[in-house]
Order: sequence, then structure tokens, then C-alpha cells
Amino acid sequence: MEALKSEGMSRVAVDYVEGILQPKPTCDTWDQIQSFQARPDDLLISSSRKQMIYVARNPKDNMVSYYHFHRMNRNLPAPGTWEEYFESFLAGKVCWGSWYDHVKGWWQAKDQHRILYLFYEDMKENPKHEIQKLAEFIGKSLDDKVLDKIVDHTSFSVMKQNPMANYTSIPNEYMNQLISPFMRKGVVGDWKNHFTVAQNERFDDDYGKNMADTTLTLHFRFFSESFDDSECLLPTRYIPSIFSHRFKGSYMGDLPYDIDKDLAKYFNAHQMARTEN
Repeated sequence: MEALKSEGMSRVAVDYVEGILQPKPTCDTWDQIQSFQARPDDLLISSSRKQMIYVARNPKDNMVSYYHFHRMNRNLPAPGTWEEYFESFLAGKVCWGSWYDHVKGWWQAKDQHRILYLFYEDMKENPKHEIQKLAEFIGKSLDDKVLDKIVDHTSFSVMKQNPMANYTSIPNEYMNQLISPFMRKGVVGDWKNHFTVAQNERFDDDYGKNMADTTLTLHFRFFSESFDDSECLLPTRYIPSIFSHRFKGSYMGDLPYDIDKDLAKYFNAHQMARTEN
């Protein structure tokens, strides 16, 4: 495929490897990648105690994040419009393939290999707990003072200002942060600012079909200041039935949770369950 141009940037060409869309440089070296053999002195690769850390993110926020990453990164194909990218993502026609295949494959692999499977939403909710979990996984014991320092340095707000993490050292001709910053928002639920009601309903249907064969569960969380920053674990299937008759456009801005009696009942039940537990 020919190189593309988007938003003033020349784009790397892309092609398919075993049915998976990849940047052309990866395609050109695929035989070398496939035939790679670790040397005995490659300790990090050939060790019998290989450990892997995998982080999954709910697919709606993942789609939004990946869309904006495509927009600013010339080493990825141009995403097109949001509507076009939505279709590509659902079809798995994005670089490195289907989100479903990726997260489910690693979820299954964790039972056969030393893999720590983490969730982005859990890291946002309780970063200290997740960092402690990671430390224990690699055999490290960290006291609270060290943990707190790691939590601070790895927070989104701090990393966004850190040149060692925010990729601002990369020239704009490769990663144009004037189009979209590499460290963009780092929040849970930003998808509601992009998805239309119709897109959300269609995605929920697709998600239900593709995730029916796995025990993996992703969290679609909403945060409301009126509930003292407590999170609502709102099942994605519940969203369309509540809002479809009220919102005909896209989910722009904060959703007015208190206007719907059915949703208020859900919040009350959720709050009671949190109190009882």
C-alpha cells in the first residue's frame, strides 16, 4: 500500500502480515522477526523465569485513545474521520489487529505463562495497590514511602510534564503533538465524548458477541462529583436503555445522571451495596 498523508503529515505505508495490518517496515522484516533466536547470554530473553506484564483497557476508551494516537503519529496509517475509524476498529482493521483477539489471547496465555494481567481502570482507581501487586510479581518488597514516591512519579499529571515520558523530544514531523498530545487525558469514560448513541448501541452488541466466549470482564466506569467521587460500575449493556431516548446526538460533556429515575435507582442500589460490603 502507498504511504498516506493526513493532517499535514506524510504517513508510513502499511500492509498485512498473516491478516494483521502492520507498518511496512515491520512487514519487510517479518521473516527476521519470526526466525529470531535468543543467544545464551541474552539473559533477559532466554531466562527460564521470563515475566510479562500486560495492561488491558476497556475497548471504548481504547478506541478513542488509539484514534488520537493515530492522528498525531506518522508511523501509523491515517485514521480518517472518527466515523471511519470506528468502523475500522470494530472490524479489527487497525495496526496489530483486533482488540478482542489481543486481550482474550493474553487472558488465556496468563494461565500457561508468568503473566501479570492488569487493568487500566484499576490502575486509575487505586494505583498504589496495583504498583504493590506489580512489585510482588517481580519479587520486590517496597515500603510505603517508596510506593508513595512511585505513585507520584507515575501519575498522569506528573508524567504529562516529564520529557522522559511525554515524547516531546520527538520531532513534530514524526509525532505531531500540536495535533494531539501523546499524553492526552488519561481518564476513564472519555468515550462518552465521542460515541453517538447509535455507535454505543452497536458497539455494545458487538462487544457482547465477541466476549461471550471468555471469562475476561472489562470495567466501564463513570465518575460523578455528586456522589463524592465514588465510582459507579455501570454495565455497558445498561447504558443504551437509559440514554437512547434522551440523547439523540453524541455524549458531549458530563452526563446529567440525576435526570433519569431508573439510573437514580441504580445509583442508590450501588451505594447500598458499597455500604453493606
